[in-house]
Amino acid sequence: MVEVRPKTIILLANTSWYLYNFRLKLIEKLISNNYNVILIAPKDSYTNMLKEKSIKFIKWDLDRRSINPVKELYSLISLIILYKRISPDIIHNFTMKGCLYGGVAARVSTKSKVINHITGLGPTFFNNNRILKLINLLIRPIYKFAFNSNLTKVFFHNKADQAILQKLGLCSKNNSVIINGSGVDTDYFSPLTEKKQANQPLQLLFPARVIKEKGFLELLTACNALWDDGFDFILNIAGTLDKGNRSSLTSKELDLITQSAKNIIFHGKASFIRKLYYKADIVVLPSWREGLSLSLIESSSMGLPIITTDVPGCREIVEDKVSGLIVPAKESIKLKEAIKSLILNMDIAISYGEKARKNAINKYSIDIINDIIFKVYNEYI
Repeated sequence: MVEVRPKTIILLANTSWYLYNFRLKLIEKLISNNYNVILIAPKDSYTNMLKEKSIKFIKWDLDRRSINPVKELYSLISLIILYKRISPDIIHNFTMKGCLYGGVAARVSTKSKVINHITGLGPTFFNNNRILKLINLLIRPIYKFAFNSNLTKVFFHNKADQAILQKLGLCSKNNSVIINGSGVDTDYFSPLTEKKQANQPLQLLFPARVIKEKGFLELLTACNALWDDGFDFILNIAGTLDKGNRSSLTSKELDLITQSAKNIIFHGKASFIRKLYYKADIVVLPSWREGLSLSLIESSSMGLPIITTDVPGCREIVEDKVSGLIVPAKESIKLKEAIKSLILNMDIAISYGEKARKNAINKYSIDIINDIIFKVYNEYI
């Protein structure tokens, strides 16, 4: 009797943090189905947490924010060597930089089937910075090489990102697929009890990094205007500064904000985010753009009403005046009116949260998402 060799799959990302927080259940599902799983990522505080689960891990020397050509070439060559040595059945690359380098490395070193999983387009596609625009123009042929192959599929989290890459000729309709995000554990992220009334004072939650691109300054302007009008509520900030991001606030700016307003509580990086969801009455994320916001999916799963913006990655999750409110991006006055509307009509807000919970269970359950991905793996081999 011939012994069947377990299929080998590589999961690559630009941080171990990403693999642990967003793909652990997928990894466990693969292992339980007799896949030989190898993780490749830079080492960080989550690397040992992956190793403790007896998951094979290989360190990748990559600085996700670097644009130094020497460093980048080294990162690419090291990945080419790894892929050639392992020669897996499937390579699943996550995050934009991971997809670019992983896609190129796979094409020049193996005959492996490749999935490039775009969780959100990087700043080079939208930032007005001239250097980033030039970089985007120069590397487009490399994207095309990495993404356009009969051995490659491209996963997107929203149709807008898919349309942009198709318009640029970087992928085709035939090899691209829409996936509803990373999925969320709807049993873990679930309300403790059916909500009947709001907290006193009301609790707003901003669950994101403290950067301009998440709409933090517009939210602050809206909240200050409401406080000036006599509204009583607390703004909870569950996120950190991202100093490598060009739109990040400085530590000094954040200190001035949090020290000057008694109605703001800064929780930092909330490993206990579920506890903050339990306490929240309304979630507000006025982002300028998302891949598909996991925090909004988690909020929906927790049965919370949401106020967000009419941009890709947000409007797919919230149905306006059904499971929350949608406002134009970068407009603090509209945002203020939306927050005011829910504060004054918390019975409606609570009904929005109930509908959001049902939507999360039906569309964004991590088991549903992983079953879709697993089906692609099985069809692909």
